[in-house]
Parts: sequence; structure tokens; C-alpha cells
Amino acid sequence: MSSGFSAVLLSLALGAGSTGEDSWLDLDRELARLESAPGASDGVSWGALLRAFYLFSGEESSGGNADTSGFAFEDVDLYFAFDAAEFGWRVSADAESGSPVLQDAHAYWRHAPWFVLTFGQFKPRVVRSGSIAPEQLLFRERTFLGAVFDVWDDGVELGGHYDQFDYWLALTDAENGHESDHFWSLRGEWALYDVAFADLEGAREAPNHLRVLLGGLLFDDVALSASDGGGFGFDLALTFGPYAFHGEWARLDESFLRSVDVFAGAPLVVGDGQPRSATLSRRIGADGEAALRLQKADDADDTSSLGLCWNWARAPGSGRWIVDLAFIEGDGRDDTLFSIGLNVGTSGLDRPFAGATPR
Repeated sequence: MSSGFSAVLLSLALGAGSTGEDSWLDLDRELARLESAPGASDGVSWGALLRAFYLFSGEESSGGNADTSGFAFEDVDLYFAFDAAEFGWRVSADAESGSPVLQDAHAYWRHAPWFVLTFGQFKPRVVRSGSIAPEQLLFRERTFLGAVFDVWDDGVELGGHYDQFDYWLALTDAENGHESDHFWSLRGEWALYDVAFADLEGAREAPNHLRVLLGGLLFDDVALSASDGGGFGFDLALTFGPYAFHGEWARLDESFLRSVDVFAGAPLVVGDGQPRSATLSRRIGADGEAALRLQKADDADDTSSLGLCWNWARAPGSGRWIVDLAFIEGDGRDDTLFSIGLNVGTSGLDRPFAGATPR
């Protein structure tokens, strides 16, 4: 994967040094070839996703060391999946750290649209921002809450779709493995206007009418505490023509604490508070989008963030470019974090219950 990334960087350098459009067009064609890598045959699909970024962070976001900069992979994913009318399976792995790490390894049985049972290793759907496919993110990183629940675990999940409603009820091993205390979560989504829309951030491909999706969540990590290791909350996603909005809030109990890496190596401990975020974006041009994001972790350091981003594709199927600027403040942080990167390929993740129905 590193050699492929080097080839992309070399192509960028050639394109930047050209006085015409030929080198950029050649790069677009090469990215389109990589984007078209996913395939399908007799219900089996496969594909890969590469998200590579150049990062610059100051002293605080680098953990108190000197200013840091360099290239990093956010995702180097490969997946295989099968979907039939009544059952399917998915296996995926991420090699961003150099060694493959198993993510999805589950099978599901679709008895009816409102009754889909999943067994194996999967990511419980707790907040919408945590379950959006990586290539569908507007910013380099998920929201604070999204990163908290961007976790795969072994277990079982029951979910389904009925009319304007979707639900997910999951029970997983949590941090104590096969011991008796587990993590459970319940999530419901209600399409107030129009129908439930795809899991993506922003207004890409949004119609020129209002769509509103309201979600509620409840969870408890009994592995952490029998009484105060859970929480509850809600999120709201809407699009209206070129505009999109996403807001989320949760109340996390005092024993629920999770460390997430959203600041290029400096951990953020989220829990025992009320983290929230609001994201507003607007499509600009044929395939560009600008976004503003306000976040508050409500952690021990009172960390907050103002994020700005611009992402675009030079041509359909040519990969998406992301420029991301975050201004971070808190008792232990006061810094600016800059990122520029490229998404190529797909993780093969779609909105649940949007596929085939039983024969």
C-alpha cells in the first residue's frame, strides 16, 4: 500500500508542475481506475479503500512535543461480502498500522425487513456518526461521539425496518470478553420527512426537498459498571437541496470513559459528561462541499473544537480530496491541526436494511 501511495504522490507532483490539464486528467483517470476496483459476482462483492493524509499539528496536539508533520493512513481497508435475499455475510480488515486488523466478521439472516439477525463481529450502531462509512465522511475524522462508538465487537444484533422506522438492538462482549457483564445498546431512527437516506455526511446527491432523520440511543456498558456505565442521547440529520445539517448530543455516565484519537496522536478521553456537535455544510459547484463543525467534548479538560473543511472530486469516480482545518481549545490543548488527503475506493458499507428483501 505504501508504494501505491507513493505513486499517487508522484502523480500529484507531476500534475502540479504541469502547465496544462493533461497531467491532472491522467491522475483523474488513474484514480478512477482505483475507484473501480470493487467488483461483484453472483452476490459476492469485494473492494478496497485507501484514505491517506498529510498532517501538521502543533505542540499541544502532538502531546507536548515539537511541531509534527508527516503522512498517515486513516484507512487501508479490504472487504469481501455476500448478500442474498435471506442471508449474507461480510469480512473486512484494516491495515493502516502495517498489520491487518480484523473488523467485520459476521453473518446475518433476513427473516423479514423488520427482523434481521446478525451474529459475529460487527460495529453496534449507537450514534449515526459512528457508523458512517469512512469514505463518506466530510472531515478527516469522525465527531468526538462518532469516534467513541467507532468500535467492533463480538455479539448479536437484532434490527429491521418498518414504514418510517429503523431499529437496532445489540448485545456484545465489551471490554471483559466472555465474562457475564456485556455492552448492550438500543437505537431507533425515524424518517420524519421523506425516507431514511444514505449514511453519509453532507449534501452529496441530496434532492431539492427537505429530508429529516431523527435518531435516539440508549446504552449500558455493564463491563465498566453495573449502575453508571451507560448513557443516552439523540442525533438529527437533515438535507435541503445543497444544504445539510447534523447535530448530536449524549449524556454519558461517570463510569463510561473511552479514549479516542482524533487529534493526530494526542488522546481525548470522552465520558462523564455531555459531548455534542453540530455540522453545517453546503454543496459548491458540481462536486464540491464546504463544511463547518462545532464540537464540545465536555471532558475533564473542557476540550472544544471548531472545524472547517473543503472536499471535492475533480471528476466522477476520481476519488475525493479533503482539506481539513481544526482549531482546538481546552485546559490541556490550544492548537491548530491541518490535514489534506485523498479517499480512493470504497469500504462497501451501505445503510442497513436498504438491500434485498426475502423472496
